[in-house]
Amino acid sequence: GYDLGQGAGFYLNATQPPWATHYRMYDYLRDELPALVQSQFNVSDRCAISGHSMGGHGALIMALKNPGKYTSVSAFAPIV
Repeated sequence: GYDLGQGAGFYLNATQPPWATHYRMYDYLRDELPALVQSQFNVSDRCAISGHSMGGHGALIMALKNPGKYTSVSAFAPIV
């Protein structure tokens, strides 16, 4: 079976060369993208996350692995 929050997500950081250097999707979505948006736009530092299908699963996993980071999480038809 699959336990939500315990399995691997679709958004991850590669761990094997040569991909480990540049494929860091989890870090990008969790850290870099919010920082970029906040630096370029007049937005609050409060952050929500959402997604559909594969993205919904990713949003749920991201929120579960980072308690307190997101003010809300929405998953539309997530793959679970």
